[in-house]
Amino acid sequence: MSDLGKVGVIAAIMGALLLFGLLLTPDQPTQERDIAPAAEETVVTEVRMLPPTTLEMLDPIYSEKAVFQDDTIRIAFDVSLSEEGVDSRLPFWLHNISDSAITVLWDRCSIMLPEDNTVNVINEGGLTHFAPGGVISVAPAGDLFEAVIPVTEIDLESESGFAVTTGVLDQGTFAFVLAIERQAGGDARKAMQRVMRAQTSDGCQQPIAPEQAREVMARVAVAEACAGREIAYYTFRFVIR
Repeated sequence: MSDLGKVGVIAAIMGALLLFGLLLTPDQPTQERDIAPAAEETVVTEVRMLPPTTLEMLDPIYSEKAVFQDDTIRIAFDVSLSEEGVDSRLPFWLHNISDSAITVLWDRCSIMLPEDNTVNVINEGGLTHFAPGGVISVAPAGDLFEAVIPVTEIDLESESGFAVTTGVLDQGTFAFVLAIERQAGGDARKAMQRVMRAQTSDGCQQPIAPEQAREVMARVAVAEACAGREIAYYTFRFVIR
């Protein structure tokens, strides 16, 4: 056999081996690439946290909760907050604890701002119903939920009807003057009511006789008729901490 024939035989054998090897090789599985899911965009909403604030009453008594009471009224004040800060309004709850109706005289009320400038106030309830100022009477055991706004700190041309400024009342101490018309001689009535119960020798309390009770009540009626009505001015001084 010639050399050319030998090369042909060798080439044929190598080709057969290569073909046989390909037939025996198992199919390789197709590798799938793990595709990470697209990260969702997180929307962060900015939230403005206001520092805790409290309204403290300095006069006529000191009260951490801004509460005052006498023989005529019980009144509790609060601080008004918004996203912008401390609103220029003073909310309060007034309760009539006397035995007769009382009247709030809005046109005689005022507020002294932290820079010592005294201005008139507008009652928010009247402003909402287009009837600011004037008076409002509260029956015995009745309640009044209101808020007063300094006239210099209100915007009547706001899109919402009216708006108040912020960052004024928390700049220092301020004072609110509340004018209340009440029945005069209230102290006399309280004293007469205490007389309605007499002390016995053993210290126990017993009601007095009916004829004595009628006499005491008659004296109260005469005293109140002679006294008439009076105006009491309450001056409350506050600080916001």
